[in-house]
Order: sequence, then structure tokens, then C-alpha cells
Amino acid sequence: MFSRSEIHKGMKVRGNDGHVLGRIIEMTGDELIVEKGLIRRHDFAVALADVREVVGGEVVLNHGRDSLFSAPREIPPTKH
Repeated sequence: MFSRSEIHKGMKVRGNDGHVLGRIIEMTGDELIVEKGLIRRHDFAVALADVREVVGGEVVLNHGRDSLFSAPREIPPTKH
């Protein structure tokens, strides 16, 4: 179990398979905005309900990178 207060901007986000999916660039209501990639950047909204746990300062999701394009929704990139 985790508390929303444990999650903050800049944290790494990992899939349940251990692969790094990106970093949190923003938090809105019940979603995390995750930036994936440096050159070909894609931002994704991930529901807090998809977070399995917070371990070692990283957010671990209930799904892996293979479902990144099917579970979270892609959003237009934000300037940051």
C-alpha cells in the first residue's frame, strides 16, 4: 500500500517487469503525467489506480512496458 503523498514530480516510473517507463513530470487529480523518451518524447497519463507500490523512491505500476500504449492514455507533450 502507498500514500499519494509519497509520489512526487521527478520520480522514476517502472512497470511490473522492472523496466523504467519514464519520469513523473506532473500530477493532476487522480493521474500521473509520465514523460517517456528524451528525443522522441511522449507524455502519458497514468491513473493512480494503476500504481502498485512506491519502493526506493520509485513508482511501480500494475502493468509493464508492453501495455504502456494500451493502458495509459497518451497526451500532447507539455512544455517543462
